[in-house]
Amino acid sequence: MIPIDVKSLVELVRAGTGGDATFRALLILLKNSSDSSQIVEALADIDPQLIGERDLRIGAAELLEKADAYEASKVWRATTEIHQTDEQPSTNIVSLRPGSAPAAEATHYGQVVTFDEVGGLDKVKRQIHRKIIRPFENPGMVAKFKRKAGGGVLLYGRPGCGKTMIARAVANEVKAEFTEVRAAEVLDRYIGVAEGRIAEIFEHARANRPHVLFFDEVEALAQRRQFDSGYKVNTVVSVLLTEMDSDRNEGILMLGATNLPWSLDSAFRRPGRFDRTLFVPPPDKVAREFILKRLLEGRHVSDLLDMENLVVRTGGFSGADLESLVETSVDYALDSSLSPENITLITNEHFEDAFDEVKSTTREWLSEARNFGEYANQSGMYDDLRDFLKKHAR
Repeated sequence: MIPIDVKSLVELVRAGTGGDATFRALLILLKNSSDSSQIVEALADIDPQLIGERDLRIGAAELLEKADAYEASKVWRATTEIHQTDEQPSTNIVSLRPGSAPAAEATHYGQVVTFDEVGGLDKVKRQIHRKIIRPFENPGMVAKFKRKAGGGVLLYGRPGCGKTMIARAVANEVKAEFTEVRAAEVLDRYIGVAEGRIAEIFEHARANRPHVLFFDEVEALAQRRQFDSGYKVNTVVSVLLTEMDSDRNEGILMLGATNLPWSLDSAFRRPGRFDRTLFVPPPDKVAREFILKRLLEGRHVSDLLDMENLVVRTGGFSGADLESLVETSVDYALDSSLSPENITLITNEHFEDAFDEVKSTTREWLSEARNFGEYANQSGMYDDLRDFLKKHAR
């Protein structure tokens, strides 16, 4: 899904009316893209022969390599040998220093306003637009096809990879009220209390439509029902299923987030419940650079900070891991600062110290998930997880 301003530049370059100056502007935008597929999709539509400056073609090749599109990169690199001109070398726009991205809205990375605030996950965002947002935005069209604007989507993946951010972005996109339901605030030791709280949550959503109900760590509420020695079942699950099945849920979107989808009661994946499942992977290289730049935005950062090295070394880091890494490096810079008037810039050395403390938290989860992606995927539910594991197999 290419942003409209990028699309316009691509069309100008393809038509041969934009020239190298337009292509340079396009590369700047793509450099600050949040997702690899945006880079690949944009550059795949352009004939490298249309670009005169060699450095610009090299810049395009480097962006494609960062997006793991090595075959497409070879095409661009091949033209650097074909075009031998006397042009003056241009500024290498793909070596922008951290913080040089266009100014974003005054918002912290964790406070999502739109999908533009979410680093990467372009495939997930496209699926959500098609399956969720479009029905909300076009109720008349949906009605003609006798389809309801609502239902449920289960987002699964390692904690800290953006599931909550996506849910908040969805609510903003469809201009709906947002309610985050945490299991710890619902469950209670006394019989009937949790069931009553669930009923109240759904009644509030029905009274305030459109509404997004986001069940964080949904496995705590929707765990597999087991019979105990007294043959009692989990009544919380039964009540939640009943509320989800209500014919009064038109205009209510139910999103669930879990890092243990295999522990959910299978009843939750039936039509009308969490019948659509989306894998939310750790950020790739392009997304990690986007996130790191956003986290460093507005901070006192050395011009010599090696962003490319940070992106490479943070492979497997979740968004939360990246935030922890940046905050730890900031702490080291604070320790070195003498006063507000004499501060120490955040440098590569501070990140080196931070790497000693902060490690990726996704690898253990991915090891556990591999068994389900490869050996318990008869229904195809974990196809995206399986494909991700194959692509990143070591």
